[in-house]
Amino acid sequence: MAACVWGAGGGPPAYATVRLNSDATIDVLSGTQDLGTGARTILAQIAAESLGARFSDVRVILGDTERTPYAGNSWGSMTTASVGPAVRAAADEARHKLLEAASELLECHVDDLVARDSTITTRDSARRLAFSDVTKKLGNVMIMGQGSRGPNPAEVGLMSFGAQFAEVEVDLDTGVVRVLRIVAAHDAGRIINPLLAESQLEGGILQGLGFALFEERHLDPASGRPLNVSMHDYKIPTHADVPVIDAFCVAGSDTVANHVGARGLAEPPIIPTAPAIANAVSDALGVDLGEIPLTPWRVLEALRNG
Repeated sequence: MAACVWGAGGGPPAYATVRLNSDATIDVLSGTQDLGTGARTILAQIAAESLGARFSDVRVILGDTERTPYAGNSWGSMTTASVGPAVRAAADEARHKLLEAASELLECHVDDLVARDSTITTRDSARRLAFSDVTKKLGNVMIMGQGSRGPNPAEVGLMSFGAQFAEVEVDLDTGVVRVLRIVAAHDAGRIINPLLAESQLEGGILQGLGFALFEERHLDPASGRPLNVSMHDYKIPTHADVPVIDAFCVAGSDTVANHVGARGLAEPPIIPTAPAIANAVSDALGVDLGEIPLTPWRVLEALRNG
């Protein structure tokens, strides 16, 4: 087995705008990026939850800091924990303005109103308005909320944690290592989208598997140029190499990190996989292996020298 700790609490600066259009559709604007990690989906979920809106009514506009509020780079497992709180703050402000407008139409106090599924109701459910009823009444007056990511708490380390366990078989004649199963448990605070989180876990574990068994850059000792620059020569795992993967996130919400409760999850699953596999191989052989990838010739050499 092996464990990991990774700084994934995010932080400022990150800004977002949430606006309600006249047809009650909702735009979330931020200068962050979605590199295939699901940032659009997660930020839309955060906005919809905070506004009390339908998820299908939310559109996320990203990737252009010239025309949208500033957000940092998409690296370091920081996007959700950095931009998510800014989006929530912007959506909270927009919801408050929306309820204020609805309270005038329903002739009640704003505290007597709740928003859910893009509908505003009184707490006794006696009266209701759709978001679109309010926005149409406002005409060209647009409801907008602005949000920013506040500072991290002082003297607190915001970390994501993980532990992984590997089961392997080693052919003593050929030195070939076969990984049979990986079990992974990771703590990243509140999991906003379980399906995306599972994808992050499995993707990271597959990268760690390649790091452990196959991926090695060969350099020309004279020029320093890489010799295996193509996918033909640089080996990565294929479907046939993938073990059974049991990966899950530990339930919880880190409200110390931010008011969304989420920490980063992208990179931590990569970290413990290779050492867990190496430890399993060492346990199987009774010898220590101090270098990866665990190619057949390294395994055989370790057996000869062990």
